[in-house]
Amino acid sequence: MADTNDAGAGDWEVVAATAYNQGNPADGAEETCVARGTESEARRVYSDTTAQAGDRGYEYVRLRHDGRDVESWPQATGWTV
Repeated sequence: MADTNDAGAGDWEVVAATAYNQGNPADGAEETCVARGTESEARRVYSDTTAQAGDRGYEYVRLRHDGRDVESWPQATGWTV
């Protein structure tokens, strides 16, 4: 992905995380930057990545702008146990 100076420019990135231990999420996860670039490109890659996240075993996928999470998968449900 190429950075450009359009209105959506900035530090946009898509991050996917794989759990260190699938049986114990408390062990944490390793994050991998899937893509970095413009907002439109990052949103396209985020959409594609979340569509495949379950099959690839991702713990979570994040769309970030300037280091802040903008969107995340899986979505929080608001339900508590």
